[in-house]
Amino acid sequence: MAGGVFTTPVTTFASRIVRRDQEVIVLRAFKQHLTCQKGQSLVEFALVLPVFIVILFGIIEFGRIWETVNVMTSAAREGARIAAIYGSGSTTASQTALNVLADAQIENATVSIEGPTAADEIIVTVTVTYASLTGSLVPGVGALTLTRSTTMHWEG
Repeated sequence: MAGGVFTTPVTTFASRIVRRDQEVIVLRAFKQHLTCQKGQSLVEFALVLPVFIVILFGIIEFGRIWETVNVMTSAAREGARIAAIYGSGSTTASQTALNVLADAQIENATVSIEGPTAADEIIVTVTVTYASLTGSLVPGVGALTLTRSTTMHWEG
């Protein structure tokens, strides 16, 4: 009787400890499952990557447009210098402007020369149809028509 009285509470107490340990293990595993962040970085990267790519290509396109406009301005200036000396009927002025554009590998350009006006001015206008590298990836940049002009005093 003494052995039966003492063994029952001890085994009950021991079974409670084992059951409690199992619950703790299960709770720890459940908490680890809830706090697991293995795929979080991948999801965040997948959300940010398209925005980053659009910004990157936007910067590249803006730089190309800026360069094209600067070369067009130089071509119009060079053409206006020649046209100010030889007049608007000279093909040398438009050819000079086209040569400046060709050196920068800019194609699809037109050069128009007007003048001399009543104020003895020669106006050279360079127009280029800009084709973007990225197509429609960057919003607002597609086929753009860029125009630059230079006015100089006619020397003739």
